[in-house]
Amino acid sequence: MNIELTIRRAALLAALAPLLLGGCVTASKRMDQGQRLEERGQSVDAAQRYIDALRRDPSLADARIRVQETGARAVDQLLARSEAALSAGDAGEAADLLLRLDALRRDAAAVNVPLAAPADYAQHRRSTLDAAIEASLDRGEQYAGSGRWSDALGGLDRAVSRWQPSAQQRARIDEARLATYLAWGEREAQAGRYRAAYDVTDRAVRLLGRDYAGMDRALELQARVLEEGTVRVAVLPLSLAPGMEGAIEADWLTEVDDELEDAPARAPMFVRMIDPREVRREVRRRGSSRTPLSGYEAAGIGRALEADVVVRMEVDSVWMDSSDVRTERRAAKLRTGADTAYTVASGQRQTRVRVRYTLVDVPSRRELSADDFSARASNRFREPRFAGNWRQLLLSRDEQTLFDNASRNPGLGERNEELTRGVVERFASEVMERVSRLVD
Repeated sequence: MNIELTIRRAALLAALAPLLLGGCVTASKRMDQGQRLEERGQSVDAAQRYIDALRRDPSLADARIRVQETGARAVDQLLARSEAALSAGDAGEAADLLLRLDALRRDAAAVNVPLAAPADYAQHRRSTLDAAIEASLDRGEQYAGSGRWSDALGGLDRAVSRWQPSAQQRARIDEARLATYLAWGEREAQAGRYRAAYDVTDRAVRLLGRDYAGMDRALELQARVLEEGTVRVAVLPLSLAPGMEGAIEADWLTEVDDELEDAPARAPMFVRMIDPREVRREVRRRGSSRTPLSGYEAAGIGRALEADVVVRMEVDSVWMDSSDVRTERRAAKLRTGADTAYTVASGQRQTRVRVRYTLVDVPSRRELSADDFSARASNRFREPRFAGNWRQLLLSRDEQTLFDNASRNPGLGERNEELTRGVVERFASEVMERVSRLVD
């Protein structure tokens, strides 16, 4: 047992040796770095290297001495640099140097080496931070006056995150933030950049909260730019491109139109869809059918509905592919009594419908953009096939229903619902998003 225990201890020491040696080597390296920095007069960085060495190996007596001596010089250097920055009018740099001094003293204290500061340091530190805050408020006002909104807000954010403002100072900073956001938003609104105006004021709402005093002005500005910048859109009923009349049932097109009746409630910000039922009534009033309308005709409907933009959509291709197809032969009789047969094919079918859409500017009657999207569906199918007229077959009721469904719905079949959902979803994610991008 003793021999086994000795072997285990030896193995453990062997495993730990690289780690222990590595810590010593690293501490030694930090000491060497500190000495070189100290020789170059960089007391602040040198003191930090000595602190790192002592943190890695607390038994280093030399490191402890160097932290004490070099750290004291580093404190003096940081105080002198802070005073110089303050005299040069850079209160922010002066405050940051004192914060760096604080961090150095904390790090030294963590390795049990206290670094002294002047007796009036706390008062001097507070007055310097106060000066930095005042400078950020003054500079923020100047930046905002010249349209440098991000610079103004960046300085105010820095004052909050770094310079430890009092409650009263924080209130003044927040007031300045709100004033800057409001001025920025107004400038964007005046330039017709309504989305930018909304986004700017929304940043103020998220930063300060809806209940912040004076935030009602930001909310009023948001409401105004939404009203002025929103695009009124009329979406025409889905049509068929030339040559597509037999590929898709008219019932399916109507089904898509019906589903789009709920689209106005899901329209993105700055887009207001005119009630699709009103659009369809206007289309019927003009005697238009499912054939695609010209840009001039579409704009005419848009004018009647007081729309800014009209969306034309047409199905221009249907693609189908079948897989895992199996064929079953069934004996049958003709009405004449003669023997014959038909087959029933079953398998998996994939269908893709491509819809091409165009955005038409109503005032100018010109096309703004055009693109397309596709919707896909997949389902099991079961279809009868007969070389002649199937109505001449003597069929059971179930067999007749099978043939009747196939002849009445040769194209989309049971895929209608899935394809409808796909078209409506792509309409919302692509077409309406394209319309919303018309607003700056």
